[in-house]
Amino acid sequence: MKPDPAQEPPQKSPLILVAAAVEPEARSDVADALEARAWVCCALERAGWAAEAWDITPSLLASPEGVSGHLEKKRASCVFNLFEGFGNDSGAEHRFRSLLEKAGTPCTGNSAAVLETCLCKDAVSSLLRGKGIPVPEGKTLLPGDSLSLLNDLPLPLFLKPLREDGSVGIDGNSLVTDRDDLPLRVGEKLKFFPGGIRAEEFLPGMEYSVSCIGNGPYIVPAVSVIDYGKWNAGRPFLDYGSKWDPDSPLYSLTPEPAEGTLKERAVQLASEAGKTLGCRGYFRTDLREKDGTLYVIDINPNPDMGSGGGFLRQCREGGMEKEDVAARIVKLAIENGRGGKEQW
Repeated sequence: MKPDPAQEPPQKSPLILVAAAVEPEARSDVADALEARAWVCCALERAGWAAEAWDITPSLLASPEGVSGHLEKKRASCVFNLFEGFGNDSGAEHRFRSLLEKAGTPCTGNSAAVLETCLCKDAVSSLLRGKGIPVPEGKTLLPGDSLSLLNDLPLPLFLKPLREDGSVGIDGNSLVTDRDDLPLRVGEKLKFFPGGIRAEEFLPGMEYSVSCIGNGPYIVPAVSVIDYGKWNAGRPFLDYGSKWDPDSPLYSLTPEPAEGTLKERAVQLASEAGKTLGCRGYFRTDLREKDGTLYVIDINPNPDMGSGGGFLRQCREGGMEKEDVAARIVKLAIENGRGGKEQW
Protein backbone atom coordinates (compact mmCIF):
# COMPACT_ATOMS: atom_id res chain seq x y z
CA MET A 1 0.00 0.00 0.00
CA LYS A 2 1.30 3.44 -0.92
CA PRO A 3 1.96 5.51 2.22
CA ASP A 4 -0.30 8.44 2.92
CA PRO A 5 1.75 11.62 2.26
CA ALA A 6 -0.01 13.28 5.17
CA GLN A 7 1.52 10.68 7.49
CA GLU A 8 5.07 11.01 6.16
CA PRO A 9 7.54 12.89 8.36
CA PRO A 10 8.14 16.45 7.15
CA GLN A 11 11.31 17.22 5.26
CA LYS A 12 13.90 19.05 7.30
CA SER A 13 14.81 22.54 6.13
CA PRO A 14 18.43 22.92 5.01
CA LEU A 15 20.59 24.22 7.86
CA ILE A 16 22.57 27.44 7.60
CA LEU A 17 25.17 28.10 10.30
CA VAL A 18 25.56 31.85 10.92
CA ALA A 19 29.08 32.47 12.20
CA ALA A 20 30.18 35.53 14.17
CA ALA A 21 32.96 36.37 16.61
CA VAL A 22 32.29 36.08 20.33
CA GLU A 23 35.03 37.22 22.70
CA PRO A 24 35.27 38.86 26.13
CA GLU A 25 35.10 42.67 26.08
CA ALA A 26 34.74 42.72 22.32
CA ARG A 27 35.53 45.94 20.49
CA SER A 28 32.47 47.76 19.10
CA ASP A 29 33.12 46.79 15.49
CA VAL A 30 33.51 43.11 16.45
CA ALA A 31 30.43 43.05 18.70
CA ASP A 32 28.32 44.66 15.96
CA ALA A 33 28.37 41.38 14.05
CA LEU A 34 26.14 39.83 16.71
CA GLU A 35 23.34 42.26 15.87
CA ALA A 36 23.80 41.38 12.22
CA ARG A 37 23.65 37.69 13.06
CA ALA A 38 20.31 38.13 14.80
CA TRP A 39 18.56 39.62 11.76
CA VAL A 40 20.27 37.21 9.36
CA CYS A 41 19.00 34.20 11.32
CA CYS A 42 15.45 35.59 11.30
CA ALA A 43 15.62 36.45 7.61
CA LEU A 44 16.88 33.00 6.62
CA GLU A 45 14.17 31.25 8.62
CA ARG A 46 11.51 33.39 6.97
CA ALA A 47 12.99 32.39 3.62
CA GLY A 48 12.60 28.69 4.45
CA TRP A 49 15.98 27.67 5.82
CA ALA A 50 16.83 26.54 9.32
CA ALA A 51 19.33 29.00 10.81
CA GLU A 52 21.57 28.39 13.80
CA ALA A 53 24.02 30.79 15.46
CA TRP A 54 27.63 29.64 15.57
CA ASP A 55 29.95 31.36 18.06
CA ILE A 56 33.52 31.68 16.80
CA THR A 57 35.70 32.12 19.88
CA PRO A 58 39.50 32.40 20.15
CA SER A 59 39.65 28.96 21.76
CA LEU A 60 37.59 27.40 18.95
CA LEU A 61 39.78 28.89 16.25
CA ALA A 62 42.88 27.69 18.10
CA SER A 63 41.63 24.15 17.48
CA PRO A 64 41.04 23.45 13.78
CA GLU A 65 39.55 20.09 14.78
CA GLY A 66 36.86 21.98 16.68
CA VAL A 67 35.78 23.84 13.55
CA SER A 68 35.79 20.77 11.32
CA GLY A 69 34.11 18.70 14.01
CA HIS A 70 31.26 21.18 14.37
CA LEU A 71 30.74 21.24 10.62
CA GLU A 72 30.71 17.46 10.44
CA LYS A 73 28.25 17.22 13.33
CA LYS A 74 25.83 19.82 11.96
CA ARG A 75 26.06 18.84 8.28
CA ALA A 76 25.06 22.37 7.33
CA SER A 77 24.24 23.28 3.76
CA CYS A 78 26.11 26.55 4.07
CA VAL A 79 27.89 28.86 6.50
CA PHE A 80 26.77 32.49 6.51
CA ASN A 81 30.07 34.11 7.37
CA LEU A 82 29.83 37.23 9.55
CA PHE A 83 33.17 36.50 11.24
CA GLU A 84 35.56 39.45 10.80
CA GLY A 85 38.36 38.33 13.09
CA PHE A 86 39.01 39.29 16.70
CA GLY A 87 39.88 42.64 18.24
CA ASN A 88 43.58 41.79 18.50
CA ASP A 89 43.75 39.41 15.55
CA SER A 90 42.30 40.62 12.25
CA GLY A 91 44.08 37.81 10.43
CA ALA A 92 41.80 35.29 12.14
CA GLU A 93 39.22 36.28 9.51
CA HIS A 94 40.97 34.58 6.61
CA ARG A 95 42.26 31.67 8.73
CA PHE A 96 38.70 30.77 9.72
CA ARG A 97 37.56 30.93 6.12
CA SER A 98 40.46 28.70 5.13
CA LEU A 99 39.24 26.03 7.57
CA LEU A 100 35.78 26.17 6.01
CA GLU A 101 37.26 25.72 2.56
CA LYS A 102 39.28 22.69 3.69
CA ALA A 103 36.07 21.17 5.07
CA GLY A 104 34.33 21.74 1.74
CA THR A 105 31.33 23.53 3.23
CA PRO A 106 29.86 26.29 1.03
CA CYS A 107 30.36 29.69 2.65
CA THR A 108 29.04 33.15 1.91
CA GLY A 109 31.27 35.94 0.76
CA ASN A 110 34.85 35.89 -0.34
CA SER A 111 37.53 33.22 -0.23
CA ALA A 112 40.34 33.05 2.29
CA ALA A 113 42.79 34.22 -0.37
CA VAL A 114 40.72 37.31 -1.16
CA LEU A 115 40.19 38.11 2.53
CA GLU A 116 43.93 37.87 3.19
CA THR A 117 44.84 40.01 0.18
CA CYS A 118 42.31 42.73 0.96
CA LEU A 119 43.52 42.94 4.55
CA CYS A 120 46.89 44.20 3.25
CA LYS A 121 46.52 47.71 1.85
CA ASP A 122 49.90 47.53 0.14
CA ALA A 123 48.94 44.39 -1.77
CA VAL A 124 45.58 45.83 -2.84
CA SER A 125 47.18 49.04 -4.07
CA SER A 126 49.77 47.14 -6.12
CA LEU A 127 47.23 44.82 -7.73
CA LEU A 128 44.82 47.61 -8.65
CA ARG A 129 47.58 49.86 -9.96
CA GLY A 130 48.81 46.99 -12.11
CA LYS A 131 45.40 46.88 -13.82
CA GLY A 132 45.32 50.62 -14.40
CA ILE A 133 42.76 51.30 -11.66
CA PRO A 134 43.43 54.69 -10.02
CA VAL A 135 44.69 54.48 -6.42
CA PRO A 136 46.34 57.14 -4.23
CA GLU A 137 50.11 57.46 -4.27
CA GLY A 138 51.45 55.79 -1.16
CA LYS A 139 54.26 54.01 0.66
CA THR A 140 54.38 51.32 3.34
CA LEU A 141 56.43 51.85 6.48
CA LEU A 142 57.62 49.13 8.84
CA PRO A 143 59.36 49.65 12.20
CA GLY A 144 62.89 50.86 11.55
CA ASP A 145 62.19 52.25 8.07
CA SER A 146 63.47 55.71 7.25
CA LEU A 147 60.95 58.53 6.87
CA SER A 148 62.84 59.52 3.73
CA LEU A 149 60.63 56.93 1.99
CA LEU A 150 57.87 59.53 2.19
CA ASN A 151 59.82 62.42 0.70
CA ASP A 152 58.25 62.02 -2.74
CA LEU A 153 54.69 61.97 -1.43
CA PRO A 154 52.83 65.30 -1.43
CA LEU A 155 51.18 66.68 1.68
CA PRO A 156 48.73 66.21 3.23
CA LEU A 157 49.36 62.55 4.01
CA PHE A 158 46.95 60.03 5.47
CA LEU A 159 48.27 57.35 7.84
CA LYS A 160 46.44 54.06 8.40
CA PRO A 161 47.33 50.61 9.70
CA LEU A 162 48.57 48.30 6.99
CA ARG A 163 46.51 45.27 8.06
CA GLU A 164 43.27 46.41 9.69
CA ASP A 165 39.74 47.21 8.58
CA GLY A 166 36.59 48.74 10.08
CA SER A 167 38.48 52.08 10.39
CA VAL A 168 40.56 50.64 13.23
CA GLY A 169 43.47 53.00 13.90
CA ILE A 170 41.89 55.92 12.03
CA ASP A 171 41.66 58.99 14.29
CA GLY A 172 42.50 62.69 14.53
CA ASN A 173 46.21 61.95 14.16
CA SER A 174 45.82 60.14 10.84
CA LEU A 175 45.84 63.28 8.70
CA VAL A 176 49.28 64.96 8.55
CA THR A 177 49.52 68.45 7.05
CA ASP A 178 52.99 69.43 8.31
CA ARG A 179 56.03 67.34 7.39
CA ASP A 180 57.65 68.23 10.73
CA ASP A 181 54.86 66.26 12.44
CA LEU A 182 55.64 63.05 10.57
CA PRO A 183 58.21 61.56 12.99
CA LEU A 184 55.83 61.77 15.95
CA ARG A 185 52.72 60.69 14.05
CA VAL A 186 54.42 57.78 12.30
CA GLY A 187 56.09 56.68 15.53
CA GLU A 188 52.77 56.66 17.38
CA LYS A 189 51.04 54.64 14.68
CA LEU A 190 53.83 52.07 14.46
CA LYS A 191 53.82 51.70 18.24
CA PHE A 192 50.21 50.52 18.16
CA PHE A 193 50.44 48.78 14.78
CA PRO A 194 53.94 47.25 14.52
CA GLY A 195 52.82 45.23 11.51
CA GLY A 196 53.20 48.38 9.46
CA ILE A 197 51.34 51.48 8.34
CA ARG A 198 50.36 52.81 4.96
CA ALA A 199 51.03 56.49 4.19
CA GLU A 200 49.00 57.78 1.25
CA GLU A 201 48.32 61.08 -0.45
CA PHE A 202 45.13 62.47 1.11
CA LEU A 203 42.36 63.03 -1.41
CA PRO A 204 40.25 66.03 -0.33
CA GLY A 205 37.11 65.52 -2.40
CA MET A 206 33.85 63.63 -1.99
CA GLU A 207 33.82 60.03 -0.77
CA TYR A 208 31.82 57.35 -2.60
CA SER A 209 30.77 53.92 -1.36
CA VAL A 210 29.65 51.16 -3.72
CA SER A 211 28.09 47.89 -2.51
CA CYS A 212 28.35 44.98 -4.94
CA ILE A 213 26.58 41.61 -4.93
CA GLY A 214 27.27 38.66 -7.23
CA ASN A 215 29.82 36.15 -8.45
CA GLY A 216 30.45 38.16 -11.61
CA PRO A 217 29.12 40.25 -13.08
CA TYR A 218 28.05 42.19 -9.99
CA ILE A 219 24.84 44.04 -9.31
CA VAL A 220 25.01 47.39 -7.50
CA PRO A 221 21.91 48.15 -5.40
CA ALA A 222 22.91 51.80 -4.82
CA VAL A 223 25.85 54.17 -4.49
CA SER A 224 26.35 56.59 -1.59
CA VAL A 225 28.36 59.80 -1.43
CA ILE A 226 29.61 62.02 1.40
CA ASP A 227 30.26 65.68 0.67
CA TYR A 228 32.36 66.74 3.65
CA GLY A 229 31.90 70.37 2.69
CA LYS A 230 28.32 70.13 3.93
CA TRP A 231 29.38 68.97 7.40
CA ASN A 232 31.05 71.04 10.10
CA ALA A 233 32.45 68.10 12.05
CA GLY A 234 36.09 69.04 12.36
CA ARG A 235 37.67 66.53 9.99
CA PRO A 236 37.14 65.59 6.33
CA PHE A 237 37.21 61.81 6.75
CA LEU A 238 35.49 59.03 8.64
CA ASP A 239 37.36 57.75 11.68
CA TYR A 240 36.73 54.79 13.97
CA GLY A 241 34.42 56.81 16.22
CA SER A 242 32.27 57.95 13.30
CA LYS A 243 31.26 54.34 12.73
CA TRP A 244 31.13 52.91 16.24
CA ASP A 245 30.91 55.71 18.86
CA PRO A 246 27.54 57.52 19.27
CA ASP A 247 29.37 60.44 20.93
CA SER A 248 31.48 61.10 17.84
CA PRO A 249 30.53 64.31 15.96
CA LEU A 250 30.52 62.33 12.71
CA TYR A 251 28.43 59.44 14.01
CA SER A 252 25.19 61.03 12.79
CA LEU A 253 26.57 61.73 9.32
CA THR A 254 24.26 60.18 6.74
CA PRO A 255 25.63 59.59 3.24
CA GLU A 256 23.41 60.70 0.38
CA PRO A 257 22.42 58.75 -2.75
CA ALA A 258 24.95 59.51 -5.48
CA GLU A 259 24.00 60.80 -8.91
CA GLY A 260 25.60 61.78 -12.19
CA THR A 261 28.70 60.75 -14.08
CA LEU A 262 30.86 60.24 -10.99
CA LYS A 263 28.32 57.73 -9.71
CA GLU A 264 28.61 55.75 -12.95
CA ARG A 265 32.38 55.97 -12.78
CA ALA A 266 32.31 54.73 -9.17
CA VAL A 267 30.26 51.70 -10.22
CA GLN A 268 32.68 50.96 -13.07
CA LEU A 269 35.76 51.20 -10.86
CA ALA A 270 34.18 49.12 -8.07
CA SER A 271 33.37 46.36 -10.53
CA GLU A 272 36.85 46.44 -12.06
CA ALA A 273 38.47 46.38 -8.63
CA GLY A 274 36.32 43.46 -7.48
CA LYS A 275 37.11 41.49 -10.61
CA THR A 276 40.84 42.21 -10.26
CA LEU A 277 40.89 40.94 -6.68
CA GLY A 278 38.64 37.94 -7.37
CA CYS A 279 35.73 39.09 -5.19
CA ARG A 280 32.64 36.90 -5.09
CA GLY A 281 29.38 36.96 -3.17
CA TYR A 282 29.41 40.53 -1.87
CA PHE A 283 31.82 43.34 -1.01
CA ARG A 284 32.05 47.12 -0.71
CA THR A 285 34.38 49.54 -2.47
CA ASP A 286 35.23 53.00 -1.12
CA LEU A 287 36.53 55.75 -3.38
CA ARG A 288 37.52 59.41 -3.03
CA GLU A 289 37.60 62.20 -5.56
CA LYS A 290 40.33 64.71 -6.38
CA ASP A 291 40.01 67.28 -9.16
CA GLY A 292 37.18 65.31 -10.76
CA THR A 293 39.01 61.95 -10.75
CA LEU A 294 37.95 59.02 -8.58
CA TYR A 295 40.48 56.80 -6.79
CA VAL A 296 39.84 53.48 -5.04
CA ILE A 297 40.91 53.83 -1.40
CA ASP A 298 39.60 50.57 0.09
CA ILE A 299 38.00 47.23 -0.74
CA ASN A 300 36.09 45.56 2.09
CA PRO A 301 35.49 41.90 1.15
CA ASN A 302 33.51 41.20 4.34
CA PRO A 303 31.59 44.42 5.00
CA ASP A 304 29.56 45.19 8.11
CA MET A 305 26.09 43.65 7.77
CA GLY A 306 24.58 45.49 10.74
CA SER A 307 21.16 47.07 10.24
CA GLY A 308 22.67 50.55 10.47
CA GLY A 309 25.65 49.82 8.23
CA GLY A 310 26.29 51.19 4.78
CA PHE A 311 25.98 47.89 2.92
CA LEU A 312 22.45 47.17 4.10
CA ARG A 313 21.43 50.82 3.74
CA GLN A 314 22.45 50.76 0.09
CA CYS A 315 20.55 47.52 -0.43
CA ARG A 316 17.41 49.16 1.00
CA GLU A 317 17.91 52.17 -1.25
CA GLY A 318 18.10 49.79 -4.19
CA GLY A 319 14.78 48.15 -3.24
CA MET A 320 16.19 45.01 -1.59
CA GLU A 321 14.73 43.99 1.78
CA LYS A 322 16.78 42.12 4.39
CA GLU A 323 15.22 38.78 3.44
CA ASP A 324 16.15 39.32 -0.21
CA VAL A 325 19.73 40.20 0.70
CA ALA A 326 20.28 37.20 2.97
CA ALA A 327 18.67 34.73 0.57
CA ARG A 328 20.59 36.03 -2.43
CA ILE A 329 23.92 35.85 -0.58
CA VAL A 330 23.28 32.24 0.49
CA LYS A 331 22.28 31.21 -3.03
CA LEU A 332 25.43 32.78 -4.43
CA ALA A 333 27.53 30.84 -1.90
CA ILE A 334 25.89 27.53 -2.80
CA GLU A 335 26.30 28.32 -6.50
CA ASN A 336 29.96 29.10 -5.94
CA GLY A 337 30.40 25.90 -3.91
CA ARG A 338 29.04 23.92 -6.84
CA GLY A 339 31.67 25.38 -9.11
CA GLY A 340 29.67 28.26 -10.54
CA LYS A 341 31.58 30.05 -13.29
CA GLU A 342 32.06 33.75 -13.76
CA GLN A 343 29.98 35.24 -16.57
CA TRP A 344 32.20 38.22 -17.44
